[in-house]
Amino acid sequence: MAGDPAADRQALAEVINVGLLWHCLCAITRLEVPERLAAGPLPVADLAAAVSAHPDALRRVLRLVADHHIVTFEQDRVGLTDRGRLLCRDHPSSLSAAFATVGTADVVHGLTDTLRSGRAAAPRVLGMPYWAYLAAHPDQQALFDRSMQQRAQVLSLACVPVLDWPASGTIADIAGGIGTLLVAVLQAAPGAHGILVDQPHVLEHAKPGLERQGVADRCTLYPGDLFVPPPPAELYLLASVLHDWDDHLAARILTALGRSATNDTRLRIFELLLPDDATPHRAKMSDVLMLLMFDGARERTLGQYRALLEGTGWQLEQVVPSPGPMSVIQARRSATS
Repeated sequence: MAGDPAADRQALAEVINVGLLWHCLCAITRLEVPERLAAGPLPVADLAAAVSAHPDALRRVLRLVADHHIVTFEQDRVGLTDRGRLLCRDHPSSLSAAFATVGTADVVHGLTDTLRSGRAAAPRVLGMPYWAYLAAHPDQQALFDRSMQQRAQVLSLACVPVLDWPASGTIADIAGGIGTLLVAVLQAAPGAHGILVDQPHVLEHAKPGLERQGVADRCTLYPGDLFVPPPPAELYLLASVLHDWDDHLAARILTALGRSATNDTRLRIFELLLPDDATPHRAKMSDVLMLLMFDGARERTLGQYRALLEGTGWQLEQVVPSPGPMSVIQARRSATS
């Protein structure tokens, strides 16, 4: 069947256009343009003054963004659409942090070198590994925490209603950030106690959210390291953690968990699973993002996770799909460990 060269050319041209639009949305979100427009339309000159932008440059970018239904123009006044309001911080379905955080958009131009070397672009572009960059820039750490919260709302939280949760006992969320997933789990398991394990500078941002959601009295904040055995628990959660690490370091994380586990302990791993065939899947996009950001990081197939688990004393019990693209792998300690 013959292709359509004109259509193919247009399809490739659209890839360029989408890439440029992505950067435009990152730029206006970082300047807090959506926040300034949340209360109503403004003249471009007033908006530019409010966000410290060049009026003509801002007008030209917003003119493009308007073609994609993010803002509206009426004469020289610019307003925010419902879609554009998703770039405001206080929107319940906000994606603001995903566009505002220094991350993939800032390092993707290093992909050519990554393809040559196999090494992540982020350390070269940022001058240090990404985790070190966040630790050195508290404002970016706070944005990253919010972006992970927003990501969890789309991915991990969709898994909670399809899983059975223990009526009692302790559930520990390892590298659980500010507790977005653990809050949802504790609400689904009102008789359980939670432990939120993460670095101290992350945990200091977690307590207000736990209090707002009414679970602070059932949740212990535990400053910890991924590679050190955590406190004992009946159930461990690892959500979007293992994909940040190469196989050797992922195995060290699983081994550390195993040292605290008993024969009755269960482990639930929340990750995007790469298909074994050519089926399109969001995990493939995430896999390239991991390639850019962290040396050795990757999304994995179910078979690769099974091998990691078996090599560290865990036995895969079941895989639970969610309504979205994320799956949950449940494992227990193997009989020989």
